[in-house]
Amino acid sequence: MGLFDKEPFTATATKSNVTVEVGEDTSLLQALMDAGVPMKYSCEGGTCGTCVVPLVSGEVEYENEYLEEDEHGKRIACCVDRGVGHIEVEA
Repeated sequence: MGLFDKEPFTATATKSNVTVEVGEDTSLLQALMDAGVPMKYSCEGGTCGTCVVPLVSGEVEYENEYLEEDEHGKRIACCVDRGVGHIEVEA
């Protein structure tokens, strides 16, 4: 399964107080930037870690190659990882 055949989800950026709908054909990173949330990014492929932010709450499907398994449930790579249902991130 690739990045763009996933289920849509919603995400709230707690620092920015913005909630976005993330469609099946877009990334959390793009949805947040489109909503005006300032985000750092580089590779957009899940390998560099530039777009990693703390996960406040929710379930995530991890696709990145950057985070160690013990970081799952604590941080999310916004360029490739996908929320399930609704998540909250510190952005």
